Amino acid sequence: MACNCKNTVTSFLGGDVPNPTTFLNCGEADGTYNNPLSTGKTQCIAEDNVLRILDTYKISGTVKNSGQIVFERTFTGDTDSWEEWNNDGTYFRPIKQTDTKLSAQTLDTSGYINAAGSITTGTHDGSDILYVNRFNSTYAYGHIYGGRSDENDPVGLRFVTRNTTGLAQEAFTLLGDDRKATFQGNVVVSGNNTTLNTLSATNVYCKSVITASTVSAKYSGVTIANATDTTFAMTTATFRPGMVVEFDMGAGSGDIVVELPVLADWYYGKYTFLFTATPNAGSNFVINGAGSEKFYGMTMCLDGNEIINGADTITFGAGKTTSGTKVEIISTREDRMMMYITSNSNKADITPS
Repeated sequence: MACNCKNTVTSFLGGDVPNPTTFLNCGEADGTYNNPLSTGKTQCIAEDNVLRILDTYKISGTVKNSGQIVFERTFTGDTDSWEEWNNDGTYFRPIKQTDTKLSAQTLDTSGYINAAGSITTGTHDGSDILYVNRFNSTYAYGHIYGGRSDENDPVGLRFVTRNTTGLAQEAFTLLGDDRKATFQGNVVVSGNNTTLNTLSATNVYCKSVITASTVSAKYSGVTIANATDTTFAMTTATFRPGMVVEFDMGAGSGDIVVELPVLADWYYGKYTFLFTATPNAGSNFVINGAGSEKFYGMTMCLDGNEIINGADTITFGAGKTTSGTKVEIISTREDRMMMYITSNSNKADITPS
């Protein structure tokens, strides 16, 4: 028998003893690790020995300790490439972190999560969502705050998107001091929008009604020439209600036929047609509605006025869109378009039909 023993072996019945051998210092023990330790069992820890307990030690029997008992807690994470573990006093953690990330499937905590670096959530095309629950019944929405330290300095919010080439592009910023919101690109509001202060935009397109104490805006417009015979089927996507459209009927020898947008797309909208150039003597100009709606209004000419009453088409004779002619068209919700024509031609040169 070979034994590196600190105490004297007083009872040995013979036979082979494995080397090295550790003898526990209490005769009741059977030398095994029992967890849970059932009633009637005795667990002994010899001198200079350590018993490591993972998470919980359930004891119904007797523990006799001459060494050391160490309790460790489970650390849940992805450990495929981590080889060594370290006990930090609270958790049993991997110390070779190849991706510096906690890779557990679920992390539940009732306290704060503090991360000194960047946080990435979800996977590409993984159908992952970031949820923020309701704050309380009084403030019934999710809260996102800007900043948690240096709270005497302004902290705004900035949202950045990526285009198809992967380029990061600023999309929306919200300043910390005056809370000014800046959108890069178009802002589409499908419901009601209430702006208490100032709304600044290059173009504002509205399919319904804008109500404000003051509306300050620049007109938008376009010039169309009669280089050849041309038919323009106007849409509100290209010709926004409120636009001024200038027609150059002297640029060529073609006729121009204008088909107005579908009335339902521009209720209470207005278009203004201006003719500033001397027209070609053989060029005609025609205005048609897009459906069953009719024109009502008046032509005001050199030789008098003429009432427009339920017309489908307005035709200017060849060369009669003289310089200074103006046509105003205003839509209603009653399948009617109000039309007012000011011209220095004669009544016979402008035909409602």
